[in-house]
Amino acid sequence: MSGFNPYIDYQQNDGFGNHAADMLDRISPDNFIPQKTFESFAGKLLLLLVIVLMCIGVLAVYSSGAGWGTKKFADSEYFLWRQLFYTCMGIVVIFIVGGIDYKLIKSFSQIILIASIIMLGMLLVLKALGVIEGAARWLGYGKFKFQASDLAKYAMIIYLAKLLSEKQRVIKDLHKAYYPMVSVIIIIVALVALEPNFSTASILALIGFAMLFVGRVSLMHLFMTTLTIIPFAMIFAVAAPYRMSRLMTYLGQGNANESYQVTQALIGLGNGGLLGLGPGESKQRELFLPASYNDFIFAVIGEEYGFIGALVILMMFVGIVICGITIAHNALDDFGRFLAFGITTALGIYAFINAGVACHVLPTTGVSLPFISFGGSSALFNSLGVGILLSISREKKRIEKQYRNKNRERESFNDFEY
Repeated sequence: MSGFNPYIDYQQNDGFGNHAADMLDRISPDNFIPQKTFESFAGKLLLLLVIVLMCIGVLAVYSSGAGWGTKKFADSEYFLWRQLFYTCMGIVVIFIVGGIDYKLIKSFSQIILIASIIMLGMLLVLKALGVIEGAARWLGYGKFKFQASDLAKYAMIIYLAKLLSEKQRVIKDLHKAYYPMVSVIIIIVALVALEPNFSTASILALIGFAMLFVGRVSLMHLFMTTLTIIPFAMIFAVAAPYRMSRLMTYLGQGNANESYQVTQALIGLGNGGLLGLGPGESKQRELFLPASYNDFIFAVIGEEYGFIGALVILMMFVGIVICGITIAHNALDDFGRFLAFGITTALGIYAFINAGVACHVLPTTGVSLPFISFGGSSALFNSLGVGILLSISREKKRIEKQYRNKNRERESFNDFEY
């Protein structure tokens, strides 16, 4: 008993616990924040940052969506109550998932992946039959709908984390490791791109390849795959007139109608100045800026709270990324490590792309700002991701609790025997 260490025992049972840590060591916040100070604090800080962002989201959606709610639904509080509902549901999901052992997800990873692929395929079939017109992205009925790509994103992250953790011994092998993993990414990305949803497909590809890189696959395999995919991606990007138009607008050669959203977003950010116009005082929200409560909500935040307010929001997302990387670095098994890294990467990429689009740093995409933009589908799935991160961060406490319970059982047995 005296020689038993629950952490060492856990790593030994895992079989290859330290392989992923080599890559995460390079970007670990432990390099500039003392580990003992921050390790146990990362999960708590993550939860605090997410809940604060959710509360900010309720206020921002109400402010930016009041005019649109009146115009579309004759109710200025239409978006407010729905966002409040999604926020409450999201917090419930975080606490429920955070209290479950994340390793249980590994057992269902293949089922979740297959289900997401079937759903994406179903959307394309319905579109081909004419049941769905336009982009085929939503599943469900009435107000109870969700984006199939949101499920596919987390299905891909979970399944890749499983494969990466299981194939570390043969991670450089092209046939045993690389092909199975890159095939999952290509299938998901291709189905999402055909919806069509090129921006989301591109982000999913970026998340998937980032996980493979951290998982220590062969850099030559990654490089050759990237060289092969880029020409097809470029052809697909310019094949649709609206995507070509967005690209030309970003390059400054689009017409006034195509650049309207970006122009209005930049006007809003400019109006905000350093300190902003104040809560609820945005001018662009009054039907000037389309999707002000969703894709371009960052512009409204910048207008009402100024450069300082927008910077605080970005720093909060930086804090979430740091917390996520810390949780990944300190996870007790490879599955937890890769899973935490994938979820953190997804949250970070979505946040900074949304802000980049509003600032005209990136081409216009339909990417929402996590925890802030209006929408139930993204809110619940992002909450699921945060719950998984919290579960991973609590693994040491679960092991310690099991260790203490074993000690009590043995002590009780010894007392009884005596």
